[in-house]
Amino acid sequence: MSPIGDFIVRLLPNNQDDPERRYFKTVIFISIGMIAIMVVVSLITFLVTFQGKEQTMVPNIEGMALENAMIELQEKALNATIQLHYTASQAEKGLIIGQLPNPGTMVKADSKVMLKVSKGAIVERLNDYVGWSIVDLEAHLRSLVTVYGPLLQIKKPVMRVFDDAPPGTILQQRPEPGTKLTILTDLNLIISRGPQGQTIAVGEYMEMEFAEALRKVIAGGNNFVFSRRKARSGETPGTVVAQSPAAESEVPMETQIQLVIAEPAEIEEGYVFGIMERTFPDFAVPAELTIESISPLGERSRLYQLRHPGGLLTIPYLQQENTTLVVLVEGEEQLRFVVRKARTTED
Repeated sequence: MSPIGDFIVRLLPNNQDDPERRYFKTVIFISIGMIAIMVVVSLITFLVTFQGKEQTMVPNIEGMALENAMIELQEKALNATIQLHYTASQAEKGLIIGQLPNPGTMVKADSKVMLKVSKGAIVERLNDYVGWSIVDLEAHLRSLVTVYGPLLQIKKPVMRVFDDAPPGTILQQRPEPGTKLTILTDLNLIISRGPQGQTIAVGEYMEMEFAEALRKVIAGGNNFVFSRRKARSGETPGTVVAQSPAAESEVPMETQIQLVIAEPAEIEEGYVFGIMERTFPDFAVPAELTIESISPLGERSRLYQLRHPGGLLTIPYLQQENTTLVVLVEGEEQLRFVVRKARTTED
């Protein structure tokens, strides 16, 4: 017998082994045999499960009612998962408006098909906003968009009338409270502009350094416009050299104060003087504007914060070249202005 055959004979239980050794070998080989059988059975089961499922085509069920779509999928041995969505039409409620995988895709039986089902149009009733501040209403409408999508928008321009109520208070609304909302609806408002005849005393800005004048006019809550020109004889460069109305004048609250700056004569190398201008739509009530600067190195800082009625915004500046001025309206960025030296014909 060959060495291999002799080794196999000695490995297997045989009559030459003592009873205890033969019993041990028998138990070992029976255990190995059972494990091998279990592995083979598991492998066969896996292969049958993995490869045995039939291929089926995903049917086109868009536009079907949910119950009919479920039956169609069951007939194809497919399962459904459901997502609910609001749509523009109440008539679409309960209908399939989308599916994944797409119709015609070949998949294995028992696969899942995701169904987008319409919940119909949103049906909300219009609140009574009379007495609200329009600023609060705008914030409320933004929160509705995140939950339901756009349902209600304030129609512009808003009518403003003199009234004893604080400025920005809603006096009337159309449609009436309780109106059903199923599509995007315009909300017509009449708001208070405050009592008629309110006046303010104009401050003194003459010969004031332009940055100080800007801070003062903002602190006074006045509407303002800056302009610039070359300094004339007797005028100090970089200061306010003309204003209208004159200091200490009593004027209506909405009066625009016009200030003229004599351009600075000596400007540090790498810095630029100018006036940033931007025209905004008229706001229903003065909006909160924040002016920030971003240096060429990326450092960001707040320069000014003010209330502005809309229309022309003018902000004089003396900033390092390539600084970016940022204007935010009610916290949302609306403008980026890069400070650059004006080009001349010699450049």
